[in-house]
Amino acid sequence: MPAVRRTAFFFPLLALLAGCDGPAPADVPNLDSPGKTIVCLGDSITSGVGAEPGQPYPALLSSQLGTEVISQGVPGDTAEEGLARVDQALAADPWLVVVELGGNDILNRVPPERTEAALRQIVQRLLAAKVAVVLVEVEVPFAGRYAEIYSRLGDELNVPVLDDTLGEILTDASLKADPIHPNARGHEVLAAALAEEIEPIVEARREIGK
Repeated sequence: MPAVRRTAFFFPLLALLAGCDGPAPADVPNLDSPGKTIVCLGDSITSGVGAEPGQPYPALLSSQLGTEVISQGVPGDTAEEGLARVDQALAADPWLVVVELGGNDILNRVPPERTEAALRQIVQRLLAAKVAVVLVEVEVPFAGRYAEIYSRLGDELNVPVLDDTLGEILTDASLKADPIHPNARGHEVLAAALAEEIEPIVEARREIGK
């Protein structure tokens, strides 16, 4: 696999932003998945709103990992609307799905219990389909009980959670295109943090011959 390409600017930033809770790479469920691709299932952030053309985080993640990453981001989607697209994600033959949803639930004041139920069903359906999962935590100052959802699901379902990173981006004006979307630099930070967490999972998958 080609080395991850970074500039010197990223190293202190990644030290601040990157973080992941959950199982060790070798213990991630479904490392032996028969799938072939990585899918990013999410909302406007995944679709690239705020990024330069060709620079949303899924495209940058693909470049850094040296493998195909399919973006399935739909602006405005809540967790329940993302749940309705799980079959579409599975149709792309993934071995791993990055789930980035929940921000629109906060903006639309969807009850956190509904958000958690939808995210739980997304993860459970993906796991049942022999797909590995990484959750992206959405934590901002006004998130309240929503912020607790991700670590709870990570612990209960034994899946990795990329914590802090998106919340740090969305509270740093230099990394935002507008109040709710990362700019190009913010997408670079998110992609780099995800690459840092997914690379050991890719290596663990390779070690079992996949």
